[in-house]
Amino acid sequence: MRGRTGSGTGRYENWLVLGLLLTLGLVTVLISIRRSNQTELPGYYSQSNQPDGTRALRLWLEAKNFTVLADRLETDTFVPPQQAHLLFMLEPDMLDEAELGKLDEWVKKGNTLIAAGNANGSLMVARHYEFEPSFHQATITNVRLATPLLISPLLPATLSLKTDTSFTSTRGDFIPYLITENSPLMVSFALGSGQVILISAARPFSNEGLKEAGSAELILNMLNISRAQGPIWFDEWHHGIRSTKNEIIGPENWLRNSATGHALLFVVLVVFLGLFLQGRIFGRPVPVLHELRRRAPLEYITAIANLNRRAGHRAGVLAQYHTNLKRGLGKRYRLDPTIPDALYVSQLGKYNPHLDQAALLTLLSRLSTTSSISEPELLKLATEVANWLKDIPTI
Repeated sequence: MRGRTGSGTGRYENWLVLGLLLTLGLVTVLISIRRSNQTELPGYYSQSNQPDGTRALRLWLEAKNFTVLADRLETDTFVPPQQAHLLFMLEPDMLDEAELGKLDEWVKKGNTLIAAGNANGSLMVARHYEFEPSFHQATITNVRLATPLLISPLLPATLSLKTDTSFTSTRGDFIPYLITENSPLMVSFALGSGQVILISAARPFSNEGLKEAGSAELILNMLNISRAQGPIWFDEWHHGIRSTKNEIIGPENWLRNSATGHALLFVVLVVFLGLFLQGRIFGRPVPVLHELRRRAPLEYITAIANLNRRAGHRAGVLAQYHTNLKRGLGKRYRLDPTIPDALYVSQLGKYNPHLDQAALLTLLSRLSTTSSISEPELLKLATEVANWLKDIPTI
């Protein structure tokens, strides 16, 4: 018998180990498939080949002999690279005031910022420079030059920015370049020794938009009117592309984004499944009560009485007996128990001529007392009330 039992246990453990290994392999395969399918990159990312990426713009600028710097910042916070002189900020995420302040400091040193887009991050940049967005009901099609400055190279007669947003501002130091009706779509202004160029459309910079007529010419004109000439940097910080050392912050991200963290999670999962399948307990067993004794109703009554005795609620008990006595005696005659005691006793005497009005009035007066009474006195009054209610006449 022992040999058979040991053999059965051994076979069970072998199947258990095999099942755990198969589960681990299946989880690994599923994670690999999921990672292989996760090819979506942030919009306007300069390394993205997707329609809303800007890799074509990056390669095109490099073909035009422009120097394009590396994407990632090797800092813990956002700081524009000091070696960059022109910054493309295309549909960024939300910026805080500290980042906008660092951006201003960088521009004032003689650099150029080109901020494009009409999403929340771009509108935050525009509002920071006192340009409020004006939203149109449909895509703006009537785009024309406001100044003859965009002529190198010449722009086509029709230019489609695929945007529904223009700017309004109370500033008087900006130059409008593209307008629709009387609202500017593209402006520039000086900031310190540098320059800021705002445009409410980011599509011309994308892989898909760069193919459209006028997009390449528009970007070259921006570079030509820029005060700063030098290395170009694409702001990928506000697209979520951070330095390698900043990608893993905290134990949660370490578990989710590192190979060691994944291995640790797999080990925990395998151990948990093993313990679960073997029926191991995770704590001390809780004894089960085999005999459950219910309390008698008298115990609850006694407990409530003891609580009232400890709390000293004798005045409240007297008031309750006072009300119950008047309600019980006057129920037959539909007398209001809230009327004064003397009037109540007088009316009750009219219905019941055998009523001892003096005794009842004395009892009601004793029940209405507000001074402290002893427990024996309280019991005596309760007995008298019970006798009165017991002897309610039937006529």
